[in-house]
Amino acid sequence: TLCGSFPRKWSQTPNIIKLKHEEETLDTIKQYYILCNNRNEKFQALCNLHGAITIAQAMIFCHTRKIASWLAAELSKDGHQVALLSGEMMVEQRAAMIERFREGKEKVLVTTNVCAHGIDVEQVSVIINFDFSVDKDGNLDNQTYLHWIGRTGRFGKRGLAVSMVDRKCSMSVLNRIQEHFNRKIGRLNTDDLDEIEKIAN
Repeated sequence: TLCGSFPRKWSQTPNIIKLKHEEETLDTIKQYYILCNNRNEKFQALCNLHGAITIAQAMIFCHTRKIASWLAAELSKDGHQVALLSGEMMVEQRAAMIERFREGKEKVLVTTNVCAHGIDVEQVSVIINFDFSVDKDGNLDNQTYLHWIGRTGRFGKRGLAVSMVDRKCSMSVLNRIQEHFNRKIGRLNTDDLDEIEKIAN
């Protein structure tokens, strides 16, 4: 591979470090899913979650710009400090929005996968996958999922990742994630405030 050949080109005795497959699971992150029937139920579940636990800052991933724009508008109407990263924004606009989020001027960042690379904010304690960003065949790259949830649980802190599941194909994606990482992702009932509070402890 390119990554493997590069160090050999410059050194006769390179040190090549590879992560073991099981190390990808990121043990500092608690993972759950919420079963919903539609996007309005997803939004209500999101509000219940936000109201029941203390969230320093949160990132919410959406599959499309349309859903991201809708969600950001709904959260703003609900009184949340929301930043929206959209693919149609200029690079300078994106950088300014990310900086505002880093400075804590907005507590929630709503984004699509295409805009979220390289965002490392220590205060991010919760990741929400509002819907899975899948390809035309309904497949999700496992490394993409790992990248999403890896925005929390950083700098030695514990994090929380919650995926919204509203269709059979979404459940199929979730099952493949569990199989790939050999990790059980528990179901969370956001109508039960006691249950939500337990996962925050």
